[in-house]
Amino acid sequence: MKNYQYSCGCSFDVLDDKELKIDFDPIHSTINLECAKTWELISEGNTKGCFQLESRLGKSMAKKLKPENIEQLSALISILRPGCLEAIRDGKSVSNHYIDKKNGDESVDYYHPALEDCLKGTYGEMIYQEQAMRIAKQIAGFDLQEADNLRKAIGKKKPEEMAKLKKKFISGSKKLKIVSKDEAEEIFGWIEKSQRYSFNKSHAVSYAMNAYLSAYTKSHFPKVFFASYLRFAKDKIDPKAEIKALIQNANEMDINVTVPDLRNLNQFFIMKNKKIYFGLTDIKGFGKSVYNKLINTIEATQLDINNLDWCATLFKVILNVNSTAAKALIKSGGLDFLNKTRTSMLFEYSLVGTLTKKESAFVIEHLDQCKNLYECLYKLLNEHKLIERRKKIIHGLLDSLEKPPYSLEDSPEWISDSEDETLGCGITCSKVDMYDVSMTNCNCKEFKNIMLNEIITCGEIASVSITKTKTGKNPGSEMAFVSLSDSYGVIDSVIFFPEAYKKYRNVLFDNNIIIVKGKKNRSGDSFIVEKAFIPKT
Repeated sequence: MKNYQYSCGCSFDVLDDKELKIDFDPIHSTINLECAKTWELISEGNTKGCFQLESRLGKSMAKKLKPENIEQLSALISILRPGCLEAIRDGKSVSNHYIDKKNGDESVDYYHPALEDCLKGTYGEMIYQEQAMRIAKQIAGFDLQEADNLRKAIGKKKPEEMAKLKKKFISGSKKLKIVSKDEAEEIFGWIEKSQRYSFNKSHAVSYAMNAYLSAYTKSHFPKVFFASYLRFAKDKIDPKAEIKALIQNANEMDINVTVPDLRNLNQFFIMKNKKIYFGLTDIKGFGKSVYNKLINTIEATQLDINNLDWCATLFKVILNVNSTAAKALIKSGGLDFLNKTRTSMLFEYSLVGTLTKKESAFVIEHLDQCKNLYECLYKLLNEHKLIERRKKIIHGLLDSLEKPPYSLEDSPEWISDSEDETLGCGITCSKVDMYDVSMTNCNCKEFKNIMLNEIITCGEIASVSITKTKTGKNPGSEMAFVSLSDSYGVIDSVIFFPEAYKKYRNVLFDNNIIIVKGKKNRSGDSFIVEKAFIPKT
């Protein structure tokens, strides 16, 4: 059997050489836990869709920590818990202490020599429940049951129980005389703060294994990964936002997610010809019942979708589904293969909707004699028996085809809005494509790797988050975190510090198109804005 090998050293049996089908069994015992390709993906923060790591915070922390093994990955998942994030010591959270110590930016200390044995594996930070239990046992003489009671009390935030346990902890440490009373109180406070909603290590490791498995799959089989994940995105709390984020991430990885194509007749997301296609039921307004009716119609009439022109598709397929579904199919791009503008298809669909069943049947009977809808209606007018009133109506339709009441061209803005309405996001183009962006020196995808002192880019505002500064010249001043996107990708963190926010707050609203000028921050993952303005069309 042929073997396919990646540059990272991972290899898989090839089941089908022609279509490059690979034998991949996604279980922990069969994958390489030291795969450089996978650890690189995690360290880059490219963790959308990866278990426990797909939040903005998860991605940011992964980039900062850059875990290199399962031990560090389990620690990463643990420091994302509220206790570690909110427990502040020396002006910094336990989470950031751990990251800085792991990266060598902060020296490792254990506060007291008695704690070294318990905290050695986590750079002197208490991030697991077992560590807190062991410390309570070691310096305060707690037995296992008492230590477990401490764990439960912290998790359930029971003040009365915590007061009793603190008293016992202090008195126990006094008897053992390993630490002073002040040190015991400091350590107990540390335990109480850092252990809120914390994980035990076995739980964290099992989560880390699942996180690694999803990252491993994404790094080696990204197209399959995205096709599968997109299929289940509709089950998320905010399906539209989820689909949009996944498609943006796919674009950044040079994976082509495209609009639906009626010819595929797929109900859900599929991967075909190295592209990921939307499923027909992924179109808003095109539900399962419509899909089933469509399939039944095609099977009953033995239609070959691949060999139908626009008129045949219109009369034999589109008119057999309800108006909402038909319009959604056109607006989503599901009929783009017919090489007509979506606006013109919607226009002609609206015209034939005025025909009677007998008139439509006549057109269908003579489709092979006509090149376009005009010829179909002209033949109907001249060769079919029509009462005078119907003749006038058909005459009106022909006049509309000759002189449409509006432009039948598709503008980038209209396409983007139509796809956003039917698919959850713009696929074919974005609103940015309507504007003059010649002065920019990178797009949203290129931002991640560009190395320039001055960066100019353009994007659509996806979100605006207003907050207040805690430090600086004027504490309490408003600033903004903005997310920008275009057809190529997204910049998650575009920062308007107070001075810039004060100047440009009037242009910071959802869906607005702006050009921003500025530079990267020190870590290279955020855009610091110096100037912003609306581009010209």
